[in-house]
Amino acid sequence: MKVVAFDLWGDYGHFRRFFTTSSPLTYSFPPPTTVRGIVGAILGFGKEEYLRVTADLTIGVRILSPVRRVRWGQNLVFTKGRGGKFDPTLSARRKGNVQGMVRTQVKVEYLRNARFRLYIGGESALLDDLEALLQEHRTHYTVSLGLSELLADFVHAGTYTAQALPPGTYDLVTVFPAEALDPEHGLKEALHPGVKLAKERVAVYLALDRTPLLYQDVVVDVNGAPVRVMVQEPVYQLDNGEVVYLWPPASTRIPAFH
Repeated sequence: MKVVAFDLWGDYGHFRRFFTTSSPLTYSFPPPTTVRGIVGAILGFGKEEYLRVTADLTIGVRILSPVRRVRWGQNLVFTKGRGGKFDPTLSARRKGNVQGMVRTQVKVEYLRNARFRLYIGGESALLDDLEALLQEHRTHYTVSLGLSELLADFVHAGTYTAQALPPGTYDLVTVFPAEALDPEHGLKEALHPGVKLAKERVAVYLALDRTPLLYQDVVVDVNGAPVRVMVQEPVYQLDNGEVVYLWPPASTRIPAFH
């Protein structure tokens, strides 16, 4: 299987956790659904197309820099006018709330100096287009780290051939779902002083109407170090020796996907 890898980084990133609202928190990494959006932006597919177009691609995510979070309050303009209609004016008397509030402050969590390596695999001809654009440092749409304001830069990291490995013990450089681990000895060799693991529940597949189809608990080393684990699902070894977990294509993992 062909795998195209590229590094993505920026000053700040925010990948909102699905259960947070008024005080948004961020994941430590871009979930697979977000990666599909990034690939779609590079290739030039809109939000109504990219899920369908990338359904046959496998996705892997590696953290390249230690996870660092910062928080600060942001003043947002209250945009609901009288009658519930959209009104972005700064005139208090035209606002629909009782207090005539013009702004509201929200505390938001961001990733600081985030850097990731994304692995995109499969047999699709899209990978040739993706590789060419990355090598030329071109995109059809601007790439960001979650929010449109958080612009990102990128560089082609390599193109590899991936070989499937049987269940066993490996040093995984990517994040991976907890259900891929052997239920008895999965993390036995990883748990020692200095290792900092976290578990984050993310949506890994979306239907074409953007409804979540599957949530998984994903294991992350917050320092970006490889994790030695015993897996019960196939993982892949690249030409450069890296062993990565790649989420299977949505078209094969989710029968209801169409």
